Amino acid sequence: MRTTHAGGRLLQMMITIAKIIECIGGTLVPESYGFSDSDYIDNVITDTRLLSAGGDYSHTAFIAVKGEVFDGNDFIGSAAKAGVFLIVAGADVEKARRAVLNGGKTVIVCCEDTLKAYGRIAGLRRMMLDICVIGVTGSVGKTTAKEFVSKAVSSLGKTAKTPKNHNNEVGVPATILSIDSDAKYAVIEMGMRGRGQISFLAGVARPHVGIITNIGTAHLELLGSMENTRLAKLEIADFMGKNDFLLVNGDDELLAESWEVLDENGKQDIPGILTFGLNEGCYFRASNVSVDAKTTAFDLAIGGIPVTRVTLGVVGEHFIYAALAGIGAANIIGAGEADLLSKVIPAVSSVRPEDTGRQQIYELPGGTLIDDCYNASPEAVRAELGILSKLAAGGHKVAFLGDMLELGDVSEESHMGLGKICDEFGVDVVVCVGERALDIEKGAPKGTKTVFRCFENSKDAAEYANEFVRKGSTVLVKGSHAMKMGVISSKVKEIFENEN
Repeated sequence: MRTTHAGGRLLQMMITIAKIIECIGGTLVPESYGFSDSDYIDNVITDTRLLSAGGDYSHTAFIAVKGEVFDGNDFIGSAAKAGVFLIVAGADVEKARRAVLNGGKTVIVCCEDTLKAYGRIAGLRRMMLDICVIGVTGSVGKTTAKEFVSKAVSSLGKTAKTPKNHNNEVGVPATILSIDSDAKYAVIEMGMRGRGQISFLAGVARPHVGIITNIGTAHLELLGSMENTRLAKLEIADFMGKNDFLLVNGDDELLAESWEVLDENGKQDIPGILTFGLNEGCYFRASNVSVDAKTTAFDLAIGGIPVTRVTLGVVGEHFIYAALAGIGAANIIGAGEADLLSKVIPAVSSVRPEDTGRQQIYELPGGTLIDDCYNASPEAVRAELGILSKLAAGGHKVAFLGDMLELGDVSEESHMGLGKICDEFGVDVVVCVGERALDIEKGAPKGTKTVFRCFENSKDAAEYANEFVRKGSTVLVKGSHAMKMGVISSKVKEIFENEN
């Protein structure tokens, strides 16, 4: 089997041109170079910058995906000139014809939706792989869960995973297309912007195990209700059968009813459903939780049978759910007690904050900083406030909280709810950053001892940070990515590092 390397991506596949055209329902441009039934591609790209002068692209396909910044159809001429054998272009046949005439030995196929075509080609590749796929989705924590699951599963055999948070219609197909033929497992994260997206991604990845971390408020502005969010997340089961498994957060009431929801919505072959969480009825259960400045520990039970004490190298109860998802997935795909104890649990315990790419805790000369500026939802902020409370028990607690975005009609209510939580956790100073964050103070009960300060943006809040942060403080910085809360984290670091 021939393999090629383009732009750092090694692909191992042979998909015939005829099969691709059939799969995507494409129309061959009449002036295209002729091809035989045996002609194939073994490399797929969506970016012509991966093409270098003099390269061999006689078995490469370029998919002209239209993104937010670039339209791949503007580059089909460049791809043809570089010698790309197959180009999948949009519906503009005349534009495609000109590319053929200027290109040479190029086959060009036009279709209505090149993004869907890309996914379908990846789906062809998926069906060529003898591999167990674990899909991960959820409103909050899916990237963290993906990291824990991939650690757990990779202890059992060669495992591919979605890089970073490339969990959309481009990232998932790219991940599938990059999987080596000798991989045993793949952990695929699936994001969502609306109904039908996870179903499409599930159709590409065809998971045997589907993990749902939770049903939260993160997509309410887009979907309108928690019920719609639940239905969207349960689309991960669209291509799963009765021999597959859903692994869901049993502490989430909406997910605890997964079987009934699938049944009511006409799912023919409902997969087996197992739960993970802290509640007594969860199949993969954590109890006797303890959290300190560097670790989180819990007693693990599976099916009501005690297994062992697990100590994680990350701080916060929310990481327990990701760890249980990893342990649960490994158990479902065949890890017995011996493998769990000798391979899976040590692998899960080895996860560090830098592996998740999210929360970072810095113990500095002047104090402690909990830096989590990537994303924000009511559930995620509450979790981080809980960590702040535990790490600074009896000490001075400061929280810089930015706007939580995309909450729709529940935005005011959600922000106000944080004011009450800050009071309950005994946060000394809350610095509200942004227009929506003003509602945090409104939610604090009368007589609260928490002091609130409000700023229009993160730059202004950072400028005055030294008025709220003192030696020995434990500081949380949390907000949606668009709020640019990182400038506050940098300022707090500077304050703590310069403290004598």
